[in-house]
Amino acid sequence: MKNNTLAMLATISLVISVGLVISYIDPAVCAGSQIEDLKTCTNNANQHILGFVGFLSFGVITLVVGTIRNKIQLRREREN
Repeated sequence: MKNNTLAMLATISLVISVGLVISYIDPAVCAGSQIEDLKTCTNNANQHILGFVGFLSFGVITLVVGTIRNKIQLRREREN
C-alpha cells in the first residue's frame, strides 16, 4: 500500500472547510444578541469565509493534481 501524505492532507483540509461552513455565524444574527459587537461578529464571519475558501481550494487542487499525476504515471507504465 502506498503512503500518500498529500491525499491525507487534502482530505483533512476538505473536512476542515466543511467544519468552517457548519460553524459559520451570520453577523445579522450575532448583531441581535449582546454577546459581541457587530464589528467583531463581522470579522469572525469574514475569517470563517476566508478559511473555508483557503482550505477548500487547497484540498480540491491537491486532489485534482494528484489524480492527474497518477493517470500520467499509469499511462507511462502501460507504454513501457
